[in-house]
Amino acid sequence: MKPRLTCLLLGAGLLTACGGGDDCQVVNQNAYVYDQLRDTYLWAEFVADGANPASYNSPSALLQDLRHTLDETRFGNSYSYVADKAQFNSLLNEGQFTGLGVRLGFSDADELTALLVFSDSPAAEAGLVRGSRILRIEGQVPSSDPSQPNYFDTLLGADEEGVTVDMEIQGPDDATSRQVSVTKAVVTIDSVQAAQVHETVGGTRVGYLLFTNFFTDPSRTALREAFAAFRSQGVDELILDLRYNGGGSVRTSTILASLVGGDQVYRGNSGEVFTHAAANDDHPELGFVERFFNEAEALDLGRVVVVSTASTASASELVINGLEPFINVVVVGDTSFGKPVGQHPMDFCDKTLVAVTFQTLNADGQGDYFDGITPDCIAGDEWDEPLAIQGQTGNEASIQTALDYLTTGQCPAGSKQTGVAPVAYTAGLRGLIGAH
Repeated sequence: MKPRLTCLLLGAGLLTACGGGDDCQVVNQNAYVYDQLRDTYLWAEFVADGANPASYNSPSALLQDLRHTLDETRFGNSYSYVADKAQFNSLLNEGQFTGLGVRLGFSDADELTALLVFSDSPAAEAGLVRGSRILRIEGQVPSSDPSQPNYFDTLLGADEEGVTVDMEIQGPDDATSRQVSVTKAVVTIDSVQAAQVHETVGGTRVGYLLFTNFFTDPSRTALREAFAAFRSQGVDELILDLRYNGGGSVRTSTILASLVGGDQVYRGNSGEVFTHAAANDDHPELGFVERFFNEAEALDLGRVVVVSTASTASASELVINGLEPFINVVVVGDTSFGKPVGQHPMDFCDKTLVAVTFQTLNADGQGDYFDGITPDCIAGDEWDEPLAIQGQTGNEASIQTALDYLTTGQCPAGSKQTGVAPVAYTAGLRGLIGAH
């Protein structure tokens, strides 16, 4: 294939990603992906030597077969994938994707449930809210133990405008179910889903931020606006809710961490090291060092409480790990996904190869959380409760646990026995660039 030069800056690492051109036959696309796996992939030494690219029907099939499986992780080799280039860029740079606009998960009762419904989305227009149960999709009862790969992608159909999905749903407060038809459309996501200030009995002003995606400019603007509001209202403590945040841009995660830490992480004329990214031995140039920024709206906090679930991944975990050498980071909820690695996306033909090219370490050289980051206080994700601070008591379980910790400095009694949630699924591009 004739190389078509494209570049994408992810974090501080600049990679010239080549591919595409006049000849985009499947066998040549497969050969390109295979060559990258054997060359720039973080685990290149584990990729089978002598594989035949012509034996695969797509670059995705080749990647699925040849990418390295980390046997010690909870989620195996699901870090790398091939995406549609236009969809990938639209999501990362504009916060837009085509789909239903809802994050789903299975409850302890094995019922498919809406965890987060994006505003102005087809799901919201159809009446789905947090806690709504999806009883049937196209006449089928959804299975939490699918026997085929890409189960939900198949069940929900193509992520294209105009594709209609028939569902039977039941709201969290409804006595009966009802039938709805939801038509997929372009959804624009506001990364900051909630930003509020709550005053405790003792007068402490607690900021609550529900942040769902590390996009580029849209997320960065929304974060700075939220922290400006926090500063103007005299916020003393922060609950950073990343429970459904699957990651995205390294640079955006650096900005968020800098807004939290302020003078604790930006000292003198330069920031402390936020993350050091290490590539494979043959390509040290793909590694980089990312430092904290001097953000005008930073809160200068000595501690932060982060809400985590098994859907908290990648750039979200990077915020936790990068801040830990400098401030007290208290994690509430469930063990995170476990993705201390990142990708330099590479364009070829009409696709983007998103394969792991580096591992991230914090200023103390720590970053081997492939099994996830363990919470300090275990707490459930109560899907029938709103994601907002409702008052002094009666809040959703993880939020209440975070508030209790900020008040007492300890995990509340009984929090260790609380149930936890599985990984959430989002209809749309790779779970909204999640790390999965």
